[in-house]
Amino acid sequence: MQFGLPEVEADRPTFFLPQTVESTDPLDGEGVPFDPDTVPTYDPTTPTRKRVKCAVEFKDAPGKIENFGVMVPAEVVLTLLDEEYAQVAGFSFVVIKGQKYYYDFTEPPVALGSINVYTIHCATGDDG
Repeated sequence: MQFGLPEVEADRPTFFLPQTVESTDPLDGEGVPFDPDTVPTYDPTTPTRKRVKCAVEFKDAPGKIENFGVMVPAEVVLTLLDEEYAQVAGFSFVVIKGQKYYYDFTEPPVALGSINVYTIHCATGDDG
């Protein structure tokens, strides 16, 4: 999925994933122990950031379109193949060229032969 991937390595998307909690005590849905005296420990082998090949498309905020191109993109659309998607599924945000984009939603996958193609939408969180 190198079509649409920035040429400069430093400009490529870095996906940030939440850490996995290790605990023998029962945890709630967010990985926090029910017992307030228990301090959660994090799995040091869980990667918190990951880079995979994906296509990147920058979008203006609705109503903020400039005639000469995207100035400060408010949204990004990322296209990944199923192997790369499996590595970053569940990410919280992605950083591209120093700008943080929060996960918004993933479209249902589209089949390309025996390969699934995933389209992920992320936004800056700014109102423009």
